[in-house]
Amino acid sequence: MRSTVAEINLNYLRHNLNMIRAASPETEIMPVIKADAYGHGSVVIAKTLREEGCRILAVAFADEAVKLRNSGDTGEIFVLIPGTEYDIDLYCAYNLQASVEDLDVVRKLSNEAVSRNMKIKSHLFLNTGMNRDGIDTSNAVKFMEECRKFDGIEMIGVLTHLASSELEDRTFAENQLMKFENALAELEEKGYRFKYKHALNSGGVLNFQNKILNLARTGIALYGYMDYAYMSEKLNLKPVLTLKSRVINLNRIDKGDNVGYSLKYISDTGKNVAVVPFGYGDGYHRVLSGKAECLINGKRYKLIGTICMDQCLIDAADDDIKIGDEVVFIGEQGDDVISAYELAETMGTIPYEITTALKERVPRVYLNK
Repeated sequence: MRSTVAEINLNYLRHNLNMIRAASPETEIMPVIKADAYGHGSVVIAKTLREEGCRILAVAFADEAVKLRNSGDTGEIFVLIPGTEYDIDLYCAYNLQASVEDLDVVRKLSNEAVSRNMKIKSHLFLNTGMNRDGIDTSNAVKFMEECRKFDGIEMIGVLTHLASSELEDRTFAENQLMKFENALAELEEKGYRFKYKHALNSGGVLNFQNKILNLARTGIALYGYMDYAYMSEKLNLKPVLTLKSRVINLNRIDKGDNVGYSLKYISDTGKNVAVVPFGYGDGYHRVLSGKAECLINGKRYKLIGTICMDQCLIDAADDDIKIGDEVVFIGEQGDDVISAYELAETMGTIPYEITTALKERVPRVYLNK
């Protein structure tokens, strides 16, 4: 195994699931494990969540669901992104639940399902203000009237997606939920009933309670993060991922010596430079060059020079650092911690991007402790 590993604490995953359930006790949780479970490894994460009683899981694309099916998962899997005609065979072959917004796709999906003597369970996607996926709420009844004509489709769900569930100003999200509730009321008045009604994501579970909704799509919160750190603290979440490596070489340089590519760092003093086998080819963004820090022996050290594809360089000063010493890029060491929030703030982004960027070549090591 490589010196660089991502340790995934499954007990922390279980803890986070329990915290989410406690925050929304009347709502079933549909864990979102798209993008390889936000970089944590979808197969093991899915298996753990199934063991914790999660009946239905969500992915973004059909091929992500196929990976789970091939691992032995036989439970309900919902595909969030509305499918196209190119996905139809996968929905039928692997018994996936579809998000729908296009009648032509629904017709073709139904025809394929009928040819296989089956029905595809589907969820109607309503656009309430995100303006990305779904149909306008004013067209919901007409859409369902057309769907009723297709024998291979069973409409079991209805959903929308909140554009601003994480913001303290809840006005926009409240208006979205109101539009969704009004559309749902109109649908039910026409006799349409849905097993699953969902709109809340991780931020929504924290900031909104809604008696009409009975399913919540929680993603990033499961892995210990939210859009903002105070939200994680409010839910008492624990980061599931620790990213670490080891020092593989030490170089002594003098004042005026270059470190790394493109002459980006010329040392102003003599010092030791630690070499660590971890770089942007592993998903550690090059933009962090000269900005990010790591932990070695419980102390912070700055990355210097340009982050390479496979390695990075660390200002080790004159400290007693040895080859083989552990280097933490995300996680705790000693009394200090570097979080995905810290890296995200340095990059001007969100913690989602930090964890999902990790490449498959970084081994995932699963812990139960």
